[in-house]
Amino acid sequence: MSVLSKQSVAAAASTSVFVLLWSSGAIFSKLGLAHASPFAFLLIRFAIALMGLVMLVPILKLKLPRPGKPLLYAAATGLVLLGAYQIFYLLALDLNVTPGVMATIMGVQPILTVVLM
Repeated sequence: MSVLSKQSVAAAASTSVFVLLWSSGAIFSKLGLAHASPFAFLLIRFAIALMGLVMLVPILKLKLPRPGKPLLYAAATGLVLLGAYQIFYLLALDLNVTPGVMATIMGVQPILTVVLM
């Protein structure tokens, strides 16, 4: 018998929550687009995420990257990965691209990146 440590349970729980949230993203995005435009939906989604982060920062004692290039790189990465990715993802769903096709494209994306590079 194996004894579960507090760290292994926390790691398994956080991984499970991440997978659950990530995999349900397309479903909830499609449902959200039935009631709002892509940009209104993103505004609400980012506002909820910002409120969550504002609550977590003091609890987890999170800090911003150092000023200068590290902060610039973090901001640029966030804009591309969160901003552009989400905008184009929701616009594709709004144009009736099915979540299955989107999942296939997102699954092939790392392979295509390696092939193109």
